[in-house]
Amino acid sequence: MELQSRYEDLRERGVGLAVITYDPTTTLSEFADARGISFPLLSDEGSATIREYGLLNEEMNPERAPEERRAMMQRLYGIPYPGTFMLDPEGRVTARFFEAAYQERSTVSSIAVRLGDAAAGAAQAATRVETDHLEAFAWATDDVVAPGNRLSLVVDVTPKRDMHVYAPGDHAYRVIRLRTTAPDFLRSHEVSYPPSGMYHFEPLDETVPVYEERFRLVQDVTIPMRQDIAELASRPGATVRVEAVLEYQACDHEVCYLPQAVPLSWDLSWRPLIRD
Repeated sequence: MELQSRYEDLRERGVGLAVITYDPTTTLSEFADARGISFPLLSDEGSATIREYGLLNEEMNPERAPEERRAMMQRLYGIPYPGTFMLDPEGRVTARFFEAAYQERSTVSSIAVRLGDAAAGAAQAATRVETDHLEAFAWATDDVVAPGNRLSLVVDVTPKRDMHVYAPGDHAYRVIRLRTTAPDFLRSHEVSYPPSGMYHFEPLDETVPVYEERFRLVQDVTIPMRQDIAELASRPGATVRVEAVLEYQACDHEVCYLPQAVPLSWDLSWRPLIRD
């Protein structure tokens, strides 16, 4: 039902959805009936379309597998690398999102945020943080997660009046960034930064990239598909706390302040894996 609910959310935003797999139509029909799914599940039995798009996972080729694994590989052969294509109304591909491991997937909400949606599907329980230099609202794109999910941790930052913080560039100041610290099984991806402005500091005659107005940091994290993590997710009522640190250095027109490290956390609920 959760898949169908997300589909309805997308329809309200004017976005369609179709899924293509190498499974036969009987398998997809049974899956759709069991999950109450009404959006299209398209069978590419034989993986002709998957091959056409260059998505065939050659690591699952039984001819390259050791003897003891060939039977399993034969069953899995044809599986694609997981990915999402975004198309415009004319059918032209406008964006693509792919993962290296077939068990891992970007969540719908994390893709929407990376495409610029302000808060598509996001949990609205944002945490407000205020320091002497800035105000920040931290939230996650998903408040329910499962092993294999790639989600986004989002921090909307507003420097206070006459303040600026440092963007990536050729300088010695501490760049603002979000650094995840727990749990240790999370795999962090590169922080996504918006375009910055340039600030000229006359006393030192230096020009550096900075943020002076409201901006957004997006830190994608992946929860690996592992047996021990799946066991954590399967416990009734289980939750996971994601912890991070917002690091930055702020300056005004006269003073550069000491680098800061602001702790942040997100409490998420686990969704157990469904294995038929």
